[in-house]
Amino acid sequence: MVTRLEKPPAEGVWIDAAFSVAQARTVETDQAQVPRTGGGVTTKQDVASELPVDGASATVAETPDVGTGQSRVRYHLPTVFTWIRNIGAIILLFVAWQLFGTAIGEHHAQDALRSQFDALIHAAAPHRAGQTLIPATVQVPQPAEGSVVAEIDVPAIGVNQFVVSGTATDDLSKGPGHYIGTAMPGQAGNIAIAGHRTTHGAPFNRLGDIVVGDQIILTNTKDQHFTYVVSEPPYPVSPSDVSVLGNFGDDRITLTTCNPEFSAAQRLIVVGELEQPGKKLLVRPPHQAASVPYRVVNSATANWKWGLLPVVLLELAVLVLLGLFNKRLATFYGRFGGWMILMPIWLACLCLFFESATSLFPPSI
Repeated sequence: MVTRLEKPPAEGVWIDAAFSVAQARTVETDQAQVPRTGGGVTTKQDVASELPVDGASATVAETPDVGTGQSRVRYHLPTVFTWIRNIGAIILLFVAWQLFGTAIGEHHAQDALRSQFDALIHAAAPHRAGQTLIPATVQVPQPAEGSVVAEIDVPAIGVNQFVVSGTATDDLSKGPGHYIGTAMPGQAGNIAIAGHRTTHGAPFNRLGDIVVGDQIILTNTKDQHFTYVVSEPPYPVSPSDVSVLGNFGDDRITLTTCNPEFSAAQRLIVVGELEQPGKKLLVRPPHQAASVPYRVVNSATANWKWGLLPVVLLELAVLVLLGLFNKRLATFYGRFGGWMILMPIWLACLCLFFESATSLFPPSI
């Protein structure tokens, strides 16, 4: 019987087979045991590992891992993005605090002032004396700073607020504040009132929309109503220009706020003349009347409180340290403990920081 021979394999296949056999024999030789000098046996691999590496082998051994630098970058990128995210979140929270958080506090303060005002009106009702102005030369007792002195109503821009005594930061956080030293509500002269434009409820936000002829109604704690008519368009002055708060020899009201919005670069001024029977109102161009200065207390309603900057920076440093150790502390306390312990600490630190940063801003911004 004749057996048909198949086609011999290609030359490359023979070469690959031969190489495999040689490689297998090399491995067996490398693993062969040789006598050890001090007794026992060792392998050629052990001997080779004890020999010094030079030449190309040394170059390969000393070549650094190319991916090490990239690995470090990939390791640090999440940390960088986490910090950026957290800083952005704090900024957004601070903006929300300015626009909404301070407004809530101002609304609560206005409710308390309403109660005070109603009580004073009720007590003064039997002694009501019409629209008689107290002469400018009479020294009127000043109420306690932060207490209610009047109610202001500007129908054209939807303002209905209770005015407190004083223009400090704490005073204006409650509502519009009366410049201590200027004429009191119900007194002849210049009654000057400041108010926030963008924060703490922004009572004077639309002050720039007032036009000549609009009414400003002021009611004092004796339930006397005085109507002032805007006599000139709103105009800006420098924050250091306190002449607008002086006595011009007439009976007027001056409203001030920061200008433009979200800035303290200027102070916006609105002037209204008292409407009296038989008296013709005069429309005066701005800056053409001389005034006699009052002894105004705290007239700098458009200036930054730079003295609070160290406090703000210290509280900011505490927040940064808390962020650096937050992960370790969360691991130490566990998930439940982290929420119960770290969250109140974060909220307390953020509230303190927001309060100090808000006080750093100009009082009427």
